[in-house]
Amino acid sequence: MRSRRFGWCAFLLILVAVSAAGQQARFALSYVLQSNSTAVPLSDNNGVISFGFTTVNTASQAALSLTNVGTGPGIISSITVNNGSHFRLTAVPLLPVTVQAGGNVQVLVIYQPTEIQFDTGQITITLATGSAITIDLQGVGTGSNLIYQLPASNPPPIVPPGGTIQLPDTNVGETGSVVVRIVNAGNSSGSVNSVTVVGQGFQLGTVVVVPQALAPNSSLTFTINFTPSQPGTLNGMLVINSDVINLSGVGLGPRLQFSYTTAGTTIALGSSNTSVVFSPVVVTQSAQLSFDVKNTGTTSAFISNIGIGQTNSPYSLSGVPSLPVSLAPGTDFRFTITFKPTTLGFSNGTIQIDTTTFSLTGSGTQPPALPAYTIGGASGAIAPRSQPKLTLALAAPYPVAISGTLTLTVSGDLPADPAVQFASGGRTVPFVIPANSTGAVFGSSGGQIGFQSGTVAETIVLTPSFATQAGGIDLTPATPSVLQVAVQPAAPTLVAVSVSGQTATGFSIVVTGYTTSRTLTNWTVKFTTATGFTMPTTQFTVNVQPVANQWFSGSASQAFGGQFTITVPFAFQGTPPSGQSLLSGIAAVSVTVSNELGTSNSVQATLQ
Repeated sequence: MRSRRFGWCAFLLILVAVSAAGQQARFALSYVLQSNSTAVPLSDNNGVISFGFTTVNTASQAALSLTNVGTGPGIISSITVNNGSHFRLTAVPLLPVTVQAGGNVQVLVIYQPTEIQFDTGQITITLATGSAITIDLQGVGTGSNLIYQLPASNPPPIVPPGGTIQLPDTNVGETGSVVVRIVNAGNSSGSVNSVTVVGQGFQLGTVVVVPQALAPNSSLTFTINFTPSQPGTLNGMLVINSDVINLSGVGLGPRLQFSYTTAGTTIALGSSNTSVVFSPVVVTQSAQLSFDVKNTGTTSAFISNIGIGQTNSPYSLSGVPSLPVSLAPGTDFRFTITFKPTTLGFSNGTIQIDTTTFSLTGSGTQPPALPAYTIGGASGAIAPRSQPKLTLALAAPYPVAISGTLTLTVSGDLPADPAVQFASGGRTVPFVIPANSTGAVFGSSGGQIGFQSGTVAETIVLTPSFATQAGGIDLTPATPSVLQVAVQPAAPTLVAVSVSGQTATGFSIVVTGYTTSRTLTNWTVKFTTATGFTMPTTQFTVNVQPVANQWFSGSASQAFGGQFTITVPFAFQGTPPSGQSLLSGIAAVSVTVSNELGTSNSVQATLQ
């Protein structure tokens, strides 16, 4: 094993590179420390750059010189260091670099220790010829290192900055203590400039004279006292120079702590605050808060009675444990206080826990006004025989649950179409709006409810009503907003056509459809002949107005709105080809109907 020393070595390091013309490049290496202007030559493969002692987190540097003392140029390919955590290179020229005879290249080697320890590294210099040389690097990080021990134990534990010293559990009014020792575990002198103890119940038990220098391996010992004035865990701090160590101690004795939680906030109760306060509550609604009883002491507490101090009170308790109850140190129990006002204004009461009494305060208020609302999903003119989806939403959340009814009414000059109704059946549908939300829920239909628009030209009006779900307090505005849509009068619409009652010489054409005006004038059929057949006339128009008027004016039609079915029989004459019937000559039929507003779409039935 090579011995590590910090003396200066006066050896000459020479690298030789031979050029193609017989000239030789020879490199001599040396270094100059920042703290010493004397150049120190380096030997071949045993050279050491020694930085000596350097304070932790500061930097020392050495200028490493490579001088070509040969007769020809030499090329340096690379210069690297293998311990970048403590040693590094700077001012390295752009490599590879050619150094002429007599020329010089210099780099800076930086040593920056981060710990109190002996550090090593190595520089490798490679020439273009492939030869290389290594230079060892050595340095020692120095500094003081104050550590904090508890010498009462063997071996004494070390408490790091940010750690905790636990003082012995101590009865209230008595004193416990702990001994602390400061040791300089570094390799240079350190100083204790201040020793301070803060926190209720914690004091220095020994006078510490500061500032005080500590040589390496020397120490300073003092005592911390703990005198708790109340039961429970107490915390403090020991501050040495800029290092902070936590102090913790337990005062022995029972202590009950009371608090309640409302709207996510916990409020402590005590001598300066003896009231449990509820936020205003809407009449017919209730509010709950969680009440907590905790033993923050170190001995068990016994509780025999918990209750409301008044009869017929708007306040009630639930979740109270079986009494009497023994509450161990560090444990708690909770119960719920419910406030359900029956009158407007303030309601007062008390809660009693053995001999401790707290007041209860709350108030009942009117239900808030309903926010604006919108009925969405349809507007203006809508298509007949459609099923629009409706939504109902408040402009802002409401604090309590709402129940309501959406009512559908129709009006117009024609008999109302009974098919106009909600998808759930009927012309009313219930809904609820959960508390603190905006969207109406229509039972199993969820956030949307559909309705059928029917087949008659008429106006459809949708009107909501609202009430509180609990108590049924009416929230409907005096002039409620409504949604009004309309099915417009239009040309008829055909839905289907079929051929029935076929014989050898004829059949009937059956067409179904609807007309929002409940009127029809003409019925037109067009025949398409099969290949090889001709007809003198292929299109026929039938006046259906009389029969349509008769149908739509009768009471039987009112159950069908604007719907109709027309059946027209046709008989054919002629001589078909051998083996075929007259009907073989009809390939298809297409039908349209019309009224005073226009002609319907065409529907077609294929026969062949």
